[in-house]
Amino acid sequence: MFRLKKVRIYADLSQQEVANYLGVSRNSYNMWERENDIIPIRQLDKFCNLFDVSFDFVLGFSDTWKYQENKPMNSKLLAKRIKRIRRENDVTQDELAKALNITRSSISKYENEVNLALTSYIIGFCKYFHVSADFVTGKIDEEIFLKVENKN
Repeated sequence: MFRLKKVRIYADLSQQEVANYLGVSRNSYNMWERENDIIPIRQLDKFCNLFDVSFDFVLGFSDTWKYQENKPMNSKLLAKRIKRIRRENDVTQDELAKALNITRSSISKYENEVNLALTSYIIGFCKYFHVSADFVTGKIDEEIFLKVENKN
């Protein structure tokens, strides 16, 4: 369960104000807040930076509002870390693709920086490996493992 609304209300901002900051329409932001659509990873990063909140908190992985260090997302580190974590766990791209219901080609493109990983993939990846989304995306350097429900 995403916590976009909880964070926005805590900051006493309207949907329109947050949408303006993210460079999207209020309707788009509303869809993300209501979980009718998934917020793109770059907008999620902007949202977390605006409110100084962790990906893990917003994605419902942790009750930790923010980590000591909290840098902007790093797409190069994201690609390296998803590849490293997958390999360290002896999971092939084919196995992960099947578990997350995506193509092996998509995983290869994410791991080789051809495409930026989708938010839905990052969520699934973090649940599958029980690892922090903040670590995976390079927002923090400490590798944190989470107790998240693996629904895959």
